[in-house]
Amino acid sequence: MLKKENLLSVSELKGASKINAMSEGQFENYCRSVNTFIDSFPAQADKLRTASDEQNFKNAEKILSEICAILETIFASGLAADAKKQIHALQKGDTDPSTLEAFIEKFILNTSSLSIDIQMAARKKSTAPSPQVRQIFSAGSSGGGPVILAVDNAIMFLNTLKKLLQGTHYDLHCVSSANDALDFVNKGNRVDLFLLDIEMPGMDGYELARRLKGQGQGAPVVFVTANSAREYVDKAIAVGAEGLLMKPLRSHQLLSKVKEFV
Repeated sequence: MLKKENLLSVSELKGASKINAMSEGQFENYCRSVNTFIDSFPAQADKLRTASDEQNFKNAEKILSEICAILETIFASGLAADAKKQIHALQKGDTDPSTLEAFIEKFILNTSSLSIDIQMAARKKSTAPSPQVRQIFSAGSSGGGPVILAVDNAIMFLNTLKKLLQGTHYDLHCVSSANDALDFVNKGNRVDLFLLDIEMPGMDGYELARRLKGQGQGAPVVFVTANSAREYVDKAIAVGAEGLLMKPLRSHQLLSKVKEFV
């Protein structure tokens, strides 16, 4: 169930004063718009990618306009402004396939992240302020800081993660299977944060999270996924996840999310 105070914690939603001033009926209508956005965006994202692949600029303009309208309705003004700029460029014919493709991938990533942030905020049990973040960054090499265990069968992703965290004081450990992750913690290694892929052969990320929590592991679990659909988020929360990150990872999004927990 969406609550005003929880939605106000989502930084991309810029209508705090408007949301606070809503009557009960107005807020119910607003929540319906938010839920429509969450449920409809995955399909819209697929259509937008198809329009880009087919170089169908007219269809891309139409889909972007539809997404822009719902973003404005829920006060995601920054993303709506980005969409409007691209719509204007498409209307003028001032774009090319590679530019459009690059915009769409970035736009989908950012909008999917908003969807996840809203869904996670809706399930917050408390609106108490987060603990003060420890200062753990320096120009030195990694080691000695909070321990992050990343689990993903895609070695390329793990290498990307290493590059993104290079130069921080995070002590990053990477393994390529759920069983290797369980071996790591069962040997008594400390973990301050788990970054788990969802779709892995054998034991998937959901089952790994369930086992870790069942063993009494108290470190937060953050899933890394390419899907913001509600069923993915619901299942992640059901197994005890504290957060989700969208693939492909961006440095600022990764560091911002990690700093929430360690």
